[in-house]
Amino acid sequence: MRKMTALMLCLFILLAGVSPITVLADELPVKTFSADVELLRQENDNYVMQVTATNKGEDFTGTVQVVFSVSAMGNCAYNTEITLPAQGKKQFTITAVSRAVDTSRGSCTVNFLDEKGRVLQTIPLDHVFGNTLSNISVGILSDNFSGLTFMDAGGRDFMIRGMEYPLELTEVDPERLKEQLPGLFFLVIDQFNVSSLDEESIQAIQDWTKDGGWLILGTGAHAQETLSGFTKDFIDVGIRRIYEPGEENPGAVNMSQYGYYYGFIDAGVDFEKMSFAELEYNNRGGYYLYESAEFPAIVGVLENGALSILNISLGEKELQKLGDYVIQSLYEEVMRNSSSYQSYASLPTNMDYTGKRLLAFIDGKNTSIDFTWLQVLIGVYVILAGPGLYLILRKCKKREWYWVCVPALGLLFMAGVFFFGRGARVNDTKVYSVTLQKADSDRMDTYFLAYRPGVKSWDMLLQKGYEAAGPGWDGYYRGYYSNSANYHYTVRNHSGGLSLGIVPGENFENAFLYAGGKTERKGTILGTGIRGDGINTDYVGTVTNQTSRDLDYMAVYFGESILVFSDVEAGETIDLSQAVQESRCIYQNQYVNYYDNLMYDMVGLYGSSSRFSYRQDDMAALLIGIGAALEAKPADQDPVVIVGLIRDYDKAVAEKCNEISYGCIYSYGEMEGL
Repeated sequence: MRKMTALMLCLFILLAGVSPITVLADELPVKTFSADVELLRQENDNYVMQVTATNKGEDFTGTVQVVFSVSAMGNCAYNTEITLPAQGKKQFTITAVSRAVDTSRGSCTVNFLDEKGRVLQTIPLDHVFGNTLSNISVGILSDNFSGLTFMDAGGRDFMIRGMEYPLELTEVDPERLKEQLPGLFFLVIDQFNVSSLDEESIQAIQDWTKDGGWLILGTGAHAQETLSGFTKDFIDVGIRRIYEPGEENPGAVNMSQYGYYYGFIDAGVDFEKMSFAELEYNNRGGYYLYESAEFPAIVGVLENGALSILNISLGEKELQKLGDYVIQSLYEEVMRNSSSYQSYASLPTNMDYTGKRLLAFIDGKNTSIDFTWLQVLIGVYVILAGPGLYLILRKCKKREWYWVCVPALGLLFMAGVFFFGRGARVNDTKVYSVTLQKADSDRMDTYFLAYRPGVKSWDMLLQKGYEAAGPGWDGYYRGYYSNSANYHYTVRNHSGGLSLGIVPGENFENAFLYAGGKTERKGTILGTGIRGDGINTDYVGTVTNQTSRDLDYMAVYFGESILVFSDVEAGETIDLSQAVQESRCIYQNQYVNYYDNLMYDMVGLYGSSSRFSYRQDDMAALLIGIGAALEAKPADQDPVVIVGLIRDYDKAVAEKCNEISYGCIYSYGEMEGL
């Protein structure tokens, strides 16, 4: 019976014109490839990855595609065209930008594609970066660990780098402290005598924090113990007074007078039932400390890390009332203060956030109308439709209607083309690029806003010199793909160079992209003896354009003042006082407290109108350069920031497309008295 069934099945397949072998091959393709991806080194905030591809089958010519997935950015595919002989193995490198990979998860997928782009085999890889992150580890160094278990925020998920992970507490053993520190995101020290640790362990905590760790210290009745042992150049915080339970303390007063600590109020926490440490602090060593508006604490930056010193002990029973969201926000506040936060956070940096909006502002022309096809159609109408209509009306003996019907039909025709004809709208690739470069450096960073409606996927060939490319910002257009065969951003390595593209979603209109690489040095922009009196607008000092390029605009940003000059030639020196008096300064502001204020004032976003006359898209590009220069300046210095803007800068895209390009060359100068 079984033989008869098998025979009938084979007969049926043969009659259908399909061989049994073909069916099996389609359903169970032979896996002839193997692959591995390994991190070689970090370079200029990029990851150089070595890809090993092995072919166990027949000769292969096609593409090896390495796909990284980041939830906040979508997927990014790095495609390399190779020829792989039978039983052969090849190694090559790709350079992935930091935004394109999730180092905390360390996973990716390798696809082998044939010459037609069809996926032949998919190989998932884990631990590409050596480890995967399953939780956010919080070290607790305390003699009262059981009293601090509520610090896990009820296992509440915590977002880092676009992914959510639970907080997991780890009891730190003082004897194994140096061994445990590297695996921690946060370290909480409370109700513990720090001076009981040996000097090496204390130094290890200080180094760990400066290198990017997040430190939280509880004080209250144990303030002296917790703050002891640390060096003054690490934490310069003193204790004015300890308020005992029952005493009216500043925490309770501030809470009632200023409405601070809403989470504590909602939870019914009574500060008068707790010991409260009144702390004093100094800003020294380039660190920045301030009093928190969310918690009774002092928070601030310690080089690449950050700390929070609470006025109370976290071991107080009253704090057991706090909601999980309050505990989570306590972690978030100290994390937000550190520069290392940018390596982990789901939110973009100030430069990213501002630059994203400013690039979009430059993109003010992407809804313009291309009347080329409309003119052709009007010509056709005039030559053919007009005479044809006249002949019809003449035959119907209604010639007097001609001068009524022709305009009406013409307007209806043009309206139909305008609203329904895709040819009436811009359909070529429009790219807005801003290239940033420190004048005396050979590195360049280019940020793109690329636009092409009606086309679902495309890529663009970059100029020579670009080494890395990928997603630009966590913008309005995200790629959520569950299947790694589908990808959002594409970077191709081929004989022509490096290509950058995107496979968009259904609502794709534009995309934020990034590319970086090497270029020639441009010289420098020299600023000396600069000083300004914001009240009397009395400026002193000179700025010299020692670059090889004429500058359409040059911004001088220092203290709370900014001056913008136009048309600064290569080699020219500007005396600030003289230039202001001669009205050469096209924009000035003496009270710049926040970078965002410049954005609203200079560019006039959200309906604001500028007090000055200039091209506002030029100012948008100039502000992107100022943002980059502010981010790149040394953390412990506050130099004069000088940025030159060049219109129609060197094109970033090698192939034909409508590119509006800007270049921002920046440098730093000396402020008088520093």
